[in-house]
Amino acid sequence: MDSIMGDEYRSHLVGEGEANTQWRHGSPPTYHVVNRLFESERIKEWPKGSLEEMVQNAIKTWEMELSHKTRIGDFKSINPAKFKYSVNGRKGLTGEEVLTLGSYNALLQSSLPPELRGYDADAESFESSHDVFRSAFPRGFAWEVVNVYSGPPVITFKFRHWGHMEGTFKGHEATGEMVEFYGVTILKVDEQLKAEEVEIYYDPGELLGGLLKGPRLSSNREACPYFKSEYIV
Repeated sequence: MDSIMGDEYRSHLVGEGEANTQWRHGSPPTYHVVNRLFESERIKEWPKGSLEEMVQNAIKTWEMELSHKTRIGDFKSINPAKFKYSVNGRKGLTGEEVLTLGSYNALLQSSLPPELRGYDADAESFESSHDVFRSAFPRGFAWEVVNVYSGPPVITFKFRHWGHMEGTFKGHEATGEMVEFYGVTILKVDEQLKAEEVEIYYDPGELLGGLLKGPRLSSNREACPYFKSEYIV
């Protein structure tokens, strides 16, 4: 139903504007699982039409496009010619580079030696990175805006990202506990409110610490489910 009717929190899933969109799994995704988690456990519920709701839905839309559209030209939420994405002050990535890496790998790049990384983004593909986090968070990995400090054209806001580790992660047993982290984003938009620059600042240890908390599994006990519906943001 979601793939037919669209989604309350995300734009550019259906309609004439998506008639020629190339979808990663052949059709628009559904978000009913992660929407239930978001609605039941969010700490802020923003008024309809508020700046906070606008920013929250814009980021959810961008994440949907990044995860499910295979051509940067099909993105409606960014300005591809100017788009840059950086995390914790690292070198900015273009839209094409982020699309190739995937959202998890772009978020979790690290300068640490590979043997010290709790998650090695350099060793993961777009597809494998999504499989890893879908396995860890079978009920979804939800995202919300907590505060907005400034409006367009430079939007600064605090966010919360969370899920329940009810599946395995990189050989670590599920804990059943909530894993969450907070961060700050500086989002520069053009006159059409399309993203031109995204700067994210957060502590990766808040995320990886919770995911690596469980004991190691033997290789024959680890399982990784595969889903075609989106379970994040």
